[in-house]
Order: sequence, then structure tokens, then C-alpha cells
Amino acid sequence: MKRVFNTGLKVFVSGFLLYYLLAQMDLNGLHQELVRTRIEFFALAALFFVVSNILGALQWHRLLLAQDLPVSFRQALVFYFVGVFFNNVLLGNIGGDALRIYDIRRLTGSATAGAAATVVDRFIGLFSTCTLALGAYLVLGADNVLVPALAPVWILLVTLMALGFSQRLGYLAERSAQRFLPDALANPLVALRRSFGVYRHHPGLLAGVWLVSLGVQFSRIMVYWSAGLAVGMDPGLLYFVCFQPVAAVVAALPISVGGLGVREGTLVQLFSGLGVAAEKATAMSLLGYSAGILASLLGGVAFIMRRVERTEASTPDE
Repeated sequence: MKRVFNTGLKVFVSGFLLYYLLAQMDLNGLHQELVRTRIEFFALAALFFVVSNILGALQWHRLLLAQDLPVSFRQALVFYFVGVFFNNVLLGNIGGDALRIYDIRRLTGSATAGAAATVVDRFIGLFSTCTLALGAYLVLGADNVLVPALAPVWILLVTLMALGFSQRLGYLAERSAQRFLPDALANPLVALRRSFGVYRHHPGLLAGVWLVSLGVQFSRIMVYWSAGLAVGMDPGLLYFVCFQPVAAVVAALPISVGGLGVREGTLVQLFSGLGVAAEKATAMSLLGYSAGILASLLGGVAFIMRRVERTEASTPDE
């Protein structure tokens, strides 16, 4: 019942935000922008989303291997596409990240190591997103208060990374968990913290994964740049590098269905400062979102066709 309520609330928020946004603009103008969409650029947007998923699977696969999990790249690719499908297409009833961890558990017997790799994968992705946006902001000198708002997030991520790699603080966190929490909760948290600690010994791996992550996030920015070209919107690629990550971070808040409504409102506000009409910015955002949904359907096919068979080397979590 709680899950149904949460999903219904997200649908309401997305619907309300879209209604509010559309009520402020010329709907006929929005219709004309969508009708004039150049299909070749829309297809390019979908292709960039596929590329981002392939790079994302490579990033996640490298993190899984650091945990000594016997997972092939092909398996990681399938699981990653399935996770993206559940994150983007469904209404949030089953999280794609949770399904990725579940599939790794079925394949290798280890949920903790899979969870650590997935959390670090998400962490690095958010760090890369903020880095790209802030870097573009410094180059452009864009006059918008939303972009610098990512700076505290970036600083927080750096701080958490430093804390996560500290043996002394990690040991203190483990002792605190074992002292103040019941064993049923403390033991999994301690095991997860120790799995995070694995990456402390692989700085070269983390550097390589971060470079791949920049490629992932840049490819997702290119989705919306291509969608902008599809409706004749071309303020310059750097502005998309600056603005789209802000919309992505805001849309990631668990208050709507796939960020629908939140993303559009944020992009309209950001691009309005460049003189871009709300109708054009909204059409761009909806097309970028639609291209992601279209590309995510590959994950639906992968979900139906996938086979998860535990490897002989796998051992279940204790």
C-alpha cells in the first residue's frame, strides 16, 4: 500500500508540474515545435543514450572486478541495460539499481560486493556530472544561480570520498555500528563498509573509472544537445554541458516519475536566460526524455532474454 501511495504521489507531482509549465506557454507553439522535429537528430539522441549505457556498463564492470566478482562484461552489460530500463520506463515500483544488485547476487552469491560496486558507480557518476557542469560554468561565466548551487554538492562528494577512504574513520564507524545497532543491521553495514574499502587500494582503477564516467555523463548531455538540434535549438554545446547536469541532479530527487516535469521546468528556467522560448526548451527536454525511454527499451528486451546462472567460483554472503 505504501509503495502504491508513493508511486501515486510521484505521478501527481509530475502531472501537476507539467500542467503548471504548459499553462504558462503557447500550446500551439509547443505542438509546432514537436511537429517540426528533425527525426535524424532525434535518432542521434537515442544513439547517444545507448552509447552512455555501454560506457556505464564498462564503468560498473570495472568496479565489480575490483571486488573479485566473476562477472563478464557481457553479463554486466545485460544487467546494466535491464537496470536502466527499470529506472527509466517503469514508475519506480522496482529500482533498477536494486535489480542490478539482485542479479549480481544470483550470479555470484555476493550481494554486499555488488551493492558496494553499484553505490560507488552512482557516486562517481554524480561527481562527474557536477564536475562537468561546474567546469563549463567557469568557462562560460554563465549568469545563473542554479549552476553554482552544485558546488556544495561537489564539495560534499569530495568530503565523503575522503572519509570513505580513511581507515581510521572507517574503523570508528564500524565500532559505532557494532556498539549501537542490532547485529541484524550492524553486520551488513560493516560488511558493506569493508567492501567500499577495497577501492582504497586501487587508485589507478578509480582514475580510469572516473574518465569513463566523464564519457558516460557527456554522452547523456549529448542526448539533450541532439534533441535541441532536432527542434532548431543551438545556443552552443557548452551551455548544454553547463545546464543539463543541473536538470539531471534536480530530476534525480525522488519526487516525480522519472524526473518528468521537474526536468522540463528546470531546463526552461536555465535556457530562458539565453532567450530560448519556453516552448522550444520544453520540446527539447521532452524529446531528450523520449529518446532515453526509446533507447531504454533495449533493456526490456534484455530483461526477457537474460539468463542468470551462478558461477562455480561464487560463494554466498555470510
